[in-house]
Amino acid sequence: MRVLHLFNEINFSGAELMYRDAADYFREKGVEMYAMGTAKNFGNFVDNFREKGINTVHKPYRSRFVLSRAGLSFYWFLYKFLKQKKIDVLHIHRDDIYFATVIAYILGIRSIKTQHSIFYNRKRTLPISIARRKIVRIFFKTDFHSIGESVHSHELKYYKNPSAKINNWYNPKRFYGFTDAERSELKRKLNIPNDAFVIISVGGCAAIKNHHDVLKAIARLKGKLDILYLHLGKGKTECEEKQLAKDLGINEMVRFEGNKDNVRDYLIASDVFVMTSKFEGLGNSCLEAMACALPVILYDVVGLRDLISNDDNGFLIEPNPKELADKIVLYSGNPGLRSEKGANASVFVNKNHSMFTNVDLMLAFYKKGLDRNHETVKSKEKLAND
Repeated sequence: MRVLHLFNEINFSGAELMYRDAADYFREKGVEMYAMGTAKNFGNFVDNFREKGINTVHKPYRSRFVLSRAGLSFYWFLYKFLKQKKIDVLHIHRDDIYFATVIAYILGIRSIKTQHSIFYNRKRTLPISIARRKIVRIFFKTDFHSIGESVHSHELKYYKNPSAKINNWYNPKRFYGFTDAERSELKRKLNIPNDAFVIISVGGCAAIKNHHDVLKAIARLKGKLDILYLHLGKGKTECEEKQLAKDLGINEMVRFEGNKDNVRDYLIASDVFVMTSKFEGLGNSCLEAMACALPVILYDVVGLRDLISNDDNGFLIEPNPKELADKIVLYSGNPGLRSEKGANASVFVNKNHSMFTNVDLMLAFYKKGLDRNHETVKSKEKLAND
């Protein structure tokens, strides 16, 4: 089976990391993976795909109008690519490229559209978005996939759009529990003081990630706790966040580490994972932290609340720095609580978000549509012969 993923930029981000991690398992199951970047910039994760044997191609889509010169050029390129490479499944991740489903239908190719997050429309554009989903689903046989319960429910209630829920996954070969000896060694390796209480967040620097609140919470605890905040990620608001740390007088308590491939090392060396997003489709970096049996503190927002049940495997809190600071203090003084929450978190993600289980579900989703498409093609050929 050959699958082409249509991305915007191919960046160091949730979906790209997931499919990079699962590339070997997909290949083991007989899937050859292709990835097309359709933004002006190819992205900063392309080499990571290539290292895993994912075939990559860059074809920018510079127009939202299908019948424009740029639109026709892109879709003609896509048509030829799908045909020449004998693609079986077109898996669309970009949100404004729905006409690709028409191309797939013409060629008798299975098409899937993944909904990665929660989207809202203006009142006047909502009917258009509802109609667009319905048209590609009914007339062009596109099936929708949602990455978690919040996205699945939102698509159904807000857009009247049924979708298959297949949870995002983490790679259990890369993220797993630790021993005290391993933690001590990693702290030494990363130059982290043994007596520091280490907070970590992992995610791009963007307004939606709301790292400002983490910095404000740490400022509340200055002089009260010996805290070190490890901030993994880069992005548009990085300079703004660094300036805020200076303004709050907590520079010495924060390490901006950028993007890292050895994320587990930093997680293991930490005491608590925090995520203060304004909303999420599903917090992939939180899955990885939980898989490492790290206790978590999450803002009680759409997407993140999918990951906590009755506070038994972490804390969901009201979105504000004071609540965050209070929970950091609670965890800091109670190692037994950290151990309990971390162990429950590990059980939860292994049950609901393991890569092997959910890739198998995705493969079954691909094949279900392939069988249907093959029957449609046979019917068309029979009618033509008759």
